[in-house]
This record gives sequence, structure tokens and C-alpha cells, in this order.
Amino acid sequence: MRRPAALAAALFLFAAPALADEAPANGWQAQVTAHDRDRLERYEDAVTKGMMESRVAGEEHGTYNELVSIMEGETVAADPERLKGDWNCRTIKAGGPFAGFVVYGWFRCEVVERDGRLFFEKRTGSQRQSGFLYERDEKSWVLLAAPNEGHSGPIRAYSGPEGGVTDPQMIDQPAIVSLLEDGRARAVFPWPELESTFNVLEMTRRK
Repeated sequence: MRRPAALAAALFLFAAPALADEAPANGWQAQVTAHDRDRLERYEDAVTKGMMESRVAGEEHGTYNELVSIMEGETVAADPERLKGDWNCRTIKAGGPFAGFVVYGWFRCEVVERDGRLFFEKRTGSQRQSGFLYERDEKSWVLLAAPNEGHSGPIRAYSGPEGGVTDPQMIDQPAIVSLLEDGRARAVFPWPELESTFNVLEMTRRK
């Protein structure tokens, strides 16, 4: 009768380090607000719903395939060196009550190393944002971003686990970031507070 208990104890000891690795003290799980954790956990639902909602409007504008291209692009290993540097970037809003599908113009983004971590910043345009990236899995990062002051002013820090920002214009903006096989990158923002079901920031290398 002792063997099952001993086996259970051994399995617990074996599993404990793995659980610790899944949620390190300096990982995104320790930094995220409860609201953003919920949005990230429902990421797949946002993408599925937003793609369906935006299809008609996107096809009417003749640009739906551009959304399909960035969302269905094959992802590759999350290599920090490949993500660093200067990018051209544009936002596509998918789904929601605003217009169903909106494609914005190209602006400038960059990813640099700051305090030993990757830091993303949208540097031009009217809706600028920035934040640190955290490893999510072997093919993606979590971006915990915040809008700039006044959207184009100084950068603001992400709220952190305490939260507190409720203004829909200034609330934090979490995303899942991936590198694509064709050299592009994407940052998908699930369940934004305004206008859409998800936003995707398409990123192409600046030449």
C-alpha cells in the first residue's frame, strides 16, 4: 500500500521543476494584469472570431488576402537576434463593430535589447506603443505593451500585475509575437478595448 504514495511523491518532485519553468518569476505570468491574462488565454477565440467577422468587409475592399497572408504564415523559432532591429509595420483591425476590416498605412517599429530583455517600440504614427517581450514558447513571445502618453508622446510603462488603468484609450495592450518563415513578423493583439476583435501588426524589414 505504500508504493502508490511513494510513486505519487516521486511524480510530484519530478513535475515541480517543470511547473516552475513554466512560470518563472521574471516571466510574463508574473507581470501581466488579470485582464490581460484573460485576453491572452482567449487568443485563439479572438483570431477565429475576428477572421470570420472581417471576411466580408475584407473581400469587399479587396485586401482580405493580406490579412490571411500574415495570419496563416508559417511561424519559425523565436530567435531574439532575428527579431531585433528596424521594421516597417502596419496595423490591420479585424472584426468588431467598427468597420469589420481596416488596413492602416506603414510606420516604423523597432525591437532592441534593453536591461537584458527585448523591448518593442512603435516609433511613428498616431497610435504609438511600447513594451517588453517575454518568452511564451519555442515559437512566440508575449508582448506587454502600453500606449504612449497622448498616443504620440513619451512612452509609458506597462501597468504590471496590479493593473489600474481603465481608460480604454490608455489601457495596456498585450500581444502574441511571432516570426514568420518568409522573414516578416507579426504581433497579434486579442480583444482590444475599442473597435475590433483583434488587431495584428504586420512587420517587414526596413531596407
